[in-house]
Amino acid sequence: MRACGQRHSQGVGARLDFRPMNDHAKPFGMPLRCRPWAVAAAFGLLMLQLTHGAARAEETAGLFEHPPALERDIRFWIRVYTEVTTDQGLLHDDWNLGVVYEVLRFDPADSPARREHLVALAKARYAELLRRFAVGDIDNLSAHERRILDAFGEKTTPSEFRDAIQGIRFQLGQADRFREGLVRSQLFERNISKVLAQRGVPAEIGALPHVESSFNPAAYSRVGAAGLWQFMPSTARRYMRVDSLVDERLDPYTSTEAAANLMLYNYRLVGTWPLAVTAYNHGPGGLRRAQDELGTSDIAVIVKRYQGSTFGFASRNFYVAFLAALEVDRNAEKYFGPMTHLPDTESSVVEVPDYVPIDALAKAFKVDMGALQVLNPALRPPIWNGSRFVPRGYGLRLPGTPPSSEIADAWARLPLAQRYVAQRNDGTHKMRRGETLASVAAASGVPLSRLLAANGWTAAHEATRGEAVHIPLPASRGTPSAPAAPVAAEPAAPAATLPPAATLAEAAAPPLPAPAVSAPPPREPVSERQAESAALLPAAAPAGNGDATDYGVHPDNTVIVQAGETLGHFADWAKVPSATLRTMNKLHKNAMVTVGHKVKLDLSKVTAEEFTAARRDYHRHLQDEFFAAHKIAATETYTVKRGDSLWTIAQQHGDLPVWLISQYNPDSDLSDLRPGTTVTLPRIAAINRQ
Repeated sequence: MRACGQRHSQGVGARLDFRPMNDHAKPFGMPLRCRPWAVAAAFGLLMLQLTHGAARAEETAGLFEHPPALERDIRFWIRVYTEVTTDQGLLHDDWNLGVVYEVLRFDPADSPARREHLVALAKARYAELLRRFAVGDIDNLSAHERRILDAFGEKTTPSEFRDAIQGIRFQLGQADRFREGLVRSQLFERNISKVLAQRGVPAEIGALPHVESSFNPAAYSRVGAAGLWQFMPSTARRYMRVDSLVDERLDPYTSTEAAANLMLYNYRLVGTWPLAVTAYNHGPGGLRRAQDELGTSDIAVIVKRYQGSTFGFASRNFYVAFLAALEVDRNAEKYFGPMTHLPDTESSVVEVPDYVPIDALAKAFKVDMGALQVLNPALRPPIWNGSRFVPRGYGLRLPGTPPSSEIADAWARLPLAQRYVAQRNDGTHKMRRGETLASVAAASGVPLSRLLAANGWTAAHEATRGEAVHIPLPASRGTPSAPAAPVAAEPAAPAATLPPAATLAEAAAPPLPAPAVSAPPPREPVSERQAESAALLPAAAPAGNGDATDYGVHPDNTVIVQAGETLGHFADWAKVPSATLRTMNKLHKNAMVTVGHKVKLDLSKVTAEEFTAARRDYHRHLQDEFFAAHKIAATETYTVKRGDSLWTIAQQHGDLPVWLISQYNPDSDLSDLRPGTTVTLPRIAAINRQ
């Protein structure tokens, strides 16, 4: 970040047509060099009247505002999405997106090193030009150089020109990739619309995967985000199963439900949909801090003025990039001409009642393995290579909408010997402290006698710690399990005759140049996610979306007690005796601290940062343990009754963790619940991790 965090030009322009702008009054008493959003607001208002006079889509009015101060930035991203391909890029100012120094064009055959070299040379050229401007060397300028000078405005100071050198940024074009995403989106748009509508999330959110993944459900990122909606693992585990056997981030149906739930959580915490969208990248905790610091929920003010340490280019541009993607998505043929239309397909879901090899399921349901793999991307390689079974309870997606009788026939065709009572392991287990052969056999789903026989042991054998035990296949079903009824899934498109399996696979993965998921077109590292996925913006802090609780220490060395914390915890993290904290806070030896209580800390042994890190690690471990076995399926509103307490409410609603209730009600005084008060409660569901 530059000085003031916001060096901004006095002039803006579109493409290479730079036009100067007159100076304006200094808003909020800020100096000229610290008021970028004000200049943008004035220019944006003019452009709004000229180019956006026509009424916008009625459904966006009031929900997804287009502040005049952000119109210029929206146009920048529309250009990135529709005019500049991945063999091109824009060299631009990172604060004033109207200043585009040059459009760089690469030879498709250029190596990554060659492209990086060309970008570096271009940056050096414009850095030298800005140095000339800084020392007043403005004679004998070319027409192009004069346009750039005019764009900065007559009153730009030498220090502002020098600051601008550090803000020269390269943005790879995305037009070809965005067009491919528009075609792919047809496979998912009907389900996305249905899920968003069911949960009360605005339909416009359905355009967000354009920004995140170009609608590539297989997209992975360098920082660990994956799938259509680019979930980080820590956030995803709150809503989905993510492990070595099943990664539901890659399932476009399940991940869409998770994205809707996460958006509702963001909205509940930050209060507006523009901020909820921004929180999808930056995290609701960061946006709440921005609201508190600036005293506003105005998206334009926050985008232009908030200077949080992790609120960088990605977070500042996430909302405007989303609005640009929404504009292009709603007017695809305006920007790209006639679009390819994919064939209609339907699919259904059946719940697998036992642990079953994937090839046995394919044979029983007479489904091509390729089509089955396309429809079930959440299943990881150990399932497909046969080293693990499809987990019990997994919702297997099948092509078409077969009647119940066909489903029953398929279960009847599945041999009982292929239906197991436990998950298959790697065949070898090392004994751990406290384990017995009987406990290992029970956990593996095999009789003890079979386990002993597989290892050549008698009942008298006593296994020792660290000893290797060969685990045979678990027992199969001796009697049929009740077949699961099919759960019809919403078709990806209007009903149509189901095409052959091969055609289904092609439809689900259309013959388009795939978005980069491993080796993307080389570019300047403008995005951590973009480096290994189709995401168009860099990722924010990875932990952002999961937990919005502020675990930091206040400037006066106090903290607010969160659920699950005790005075003993604070003493441990501060490395001081509990008695010390009791004395400092005038607490009786038997007194307990409660949620919302302020506690004064003794930080003579550790720094505030070290205390915060230990505190955050404790809560992360607490939450990881819970979400290893549960997920958030939905939310409900509960009205407090006479006699209710936070503890009784938690017990009455599926033994909810108090800390989880607190996260969904950060602005409620949960220590003083009054009859008639409403609280939001998450609904949790168990996850079978085997």
